[in-house]
Amino acid sequence: MIGVLLISHGKMALGIKDSVTMIVGEQDKFESLSLNPGQDINQLKTDLFNCSKSLDSGDGVLIFVDLYGASPYNASMQCVPQWHDLDMNVRVITGMSLPMVINAVCNRDSLSLQELTKECIESGHENIQDAIANIMHSNKSESEDDY
Repeated sequence: MIGVLLISHGKMALGIKDSVTMIVGEQDKFESLSLNPGQDINQLKTDLFNCSKSLDSGDGVLIFVDLYGASPYNASMQCVPQWHDLDMNVRVITGMSLPMVINAVCNRDSLSLQELTKECIESGHENIQDAIANIMHSNKSESEDDY
């Protein structure tokens, strides 16, 4: 089973984890970490590395961070040499969203880490919509079908 780790500024990761649990139920090998105001980035890196090791059952770990280039991302990237030294298979996806994480926990037993990473990114893209424009376009298309 691929482990899943969510990391964010503040409680976003914990909130997404809570929402995933509400929607699909309790999950094994699924954790969250938060960077809190005043927290040392080195402590986040240590917590992240230790958590990633505990989540790795041999199939790899998929890490979601909230922002590309921000502290959770940077802490993740600082772990890459250590993961490499341990032969851990880890991927980091930026721009974490609920649809991406639901996709990850629901498909992690049937896909490789590389396939799961790609599918989660696609899910993130597909779930960004202008809902009002979609409705207006749909209504316009329906009215054009009426003779």
